[in-house]
Amino acid sequence: MGKIVSPSKVKLICAVLWNASTEIESICKQLTKHWGLIDARSTAYDFNHTAYYTDEFGERLRKQFFSFEQLVDVNTMPDIKILGNELEDNFLSGVHRNVNIDPGYIANAKLVMPTTKNLPHRVYIGKNIYADLQLIYKKPTFQTILWTFADYKEPFNLEFFNKVRERYMEQIANERQMAENE
Repeated sequence: MGKIVSPSKVKLICAVLWNASTEIESICKQLTKHWGLIDARSTAYDFNHTAYYTDEFGERLRKQFFSFEQLVDVNTMPDIKILGNELEDNFLSGVHRNVNIDPGYIANAKLVMPTTKNLPHRVYIGKNIYADLQLIYKKPTFQTILWTFADYKEPFNLEFFNKVRERYMEQIANERQMAENE
């Protein structure tokens, strides 16, 4: 029988998609207000990997990933996803969103994005939220899988995720060292 152990904390990340009517720094202020200091940000890029958001957001979409200094309890991810959805309301134009805020996390061996959409490969994690495994870490880099979002496969994003994972592994090692010294 396997021993039940508490999971390690995880590295909170966030994918932000926005249109030309919104300034990314105003979004960052909202994110840091709720999730603390941003310790890394990817290069912002033109998002043209799908037309899924075009009707609601319009053309010329940009996207950027962020990671946060403070590690979080993985059990809080449903609440974090719900808060991300609520934060989008701060940037509405009438009934249309100008911003899509998708929090997720990086752990030792994976990148997971919580979602409200129930598909066969997504696992229910509570509060009407599902876990969507996007990337699997296999030394020396994250590996894509069948349903990985197209932009997550981009080399510049994989490089960013690898750097965030590196930082996460340092943070976990430091936390373990501090716990052993107590």
